[in-house]
Amino acid sequence: MTRQVVRAEARWFTAATAVAVVHGLDDAFLHRQPGEPAGRHLLAAAVMLAAAAVAVVAFPRVRPGVRSAVALSFGVLALANGAQHVLHIAVDAPARSDITGVLAALAGVALVALGVWIPFRHRGERAARRGRRWANRALASVLGLLLAYAVVLPMAVAVVSTHKFREPVGGPPSAAYRPVTFPAGDGLRLSGWYLPSHNRAAVVLVHGGGGDRSGALAHARLLGRHGYGVLLYDARGRGASEGSPNQFGWGWQHDVAGAVAFLRHRPDVDPRRIGGVGLSTGADVLIRVAAEPGDGLSAIVADGATGESLADARNLGLSVVDVPYWAVMYGAARVLSGTPPSPPLEDLVPRVAPTPLLLVSAGDFATEGRFNALYATVARQPFELWRVRGVGHTRAIRERPAAYERRVIGFLDRAMSSPR
Repeated sequence: MTRQVVRAEARWFTAATAVAVVHGLDDAFLHRQPGEPAGRHLLAAAVMLAAAAVAVVAFPRVRPGVRSAVALSFGVLALANGAQHVLHIAVDAPARSDITGVLAALAGVALVALGVWIPFRHRGERAARRGRRWANRALASVLGLLLAYAVVLPMAVAVVSTHKFREPVGGPPSAAYRPVTFPAGDGLRLSGWYLPSHNRAAVVLVHGGGGDRSGALAHARLLGRHGYGVLLYDARGRGASEGSPNQFGWGWQHDVAGAVAFLRHRPDVDPRRIGGVGLSTGADVLIRVAAEPGDGLSAIVADGATGESLADARNLGLSVVDVPYWAVMYGAARVLSGTPPSPPLEDLVPRVAPTPLLLVSAGDFATEGRFNALYATVARQPFELWRVRGVGHTRAIRERPAAYERRVIGFLDRAMSSPR
């Protein structure tokens, strides 16, 4: 009877895992993101197939506790991926791999249910003394928590960070904004809005990692009121732009290069008076871009810079307990995205000079404050650190609008008042 039950569990696991794998292959190859090369996700597909094959073969041969852990782990990851497609259908029409994505979400539910059912069904088998049973349960609980924290959770975060669904952007905020498209530095087609300049200067607006151009509209309106031309666009994989999403900003430097090239050819813009305002991940990306020679930027406002790689996290000072989580998360994101991480920002900040740099830090956001304090210690003149007390991450423009306007516009006016 027990063998029949194990075989039934193995069939259950195999079928649900196969559905999740089919979606992974569909997502990577058949209905990959627009503009993405076919080979971008070969490594991720190979790792997925190898892990699934090993798990299916080993599943009926291992103890119930291990089977439960494997089913729960695979289920959480399938759910993390599939849920992005369920959410996309909820806010927009089904597209690309959404159908197999919904099936993957259902497979994830089935795997989680299997993982919960196995220990219940096999309770009492190989019964030991009562004290031994409780000791085994305690050990299994501790190991399960460690597995969840150090492996499953960071991998699920990496899945969401590299597969977040696109939300519809809608139309321009007013007739003054012109819909535009332009190529990124590596050829992907990006979509955005452009507000023409009235003072011969223009600003590239780079939104946060999980958002799109609509998240930077308040900044666009502020800059527009002071005569600046504004280019706000969807980063790769977000909104209406080509490419795959990556909330860590890996590869976004090519987007900024394309945006700067677009502004250089605008008749209303002096190509020597192009600045950048980045929010959260966008701030990290602008620091990276400004650290490279010939970036074309005359001033940088980095609002909410933190970090975007394991090296950044280590530079901030990770505890021994934190290292496995961050290492697995960034490592999984590297495999899933097919894109290498950015260099450590601590090494890049000093190279931004002589481009003027304004670091805006939410004073009550501990991690952000620590990162910006670190960057301020290595930055070279000309730079400013503005720590804004009592505001949320990148929310100073809404929660301290007058002070934000004075500080940011004053900085840009001074930095771009004349060509460098």
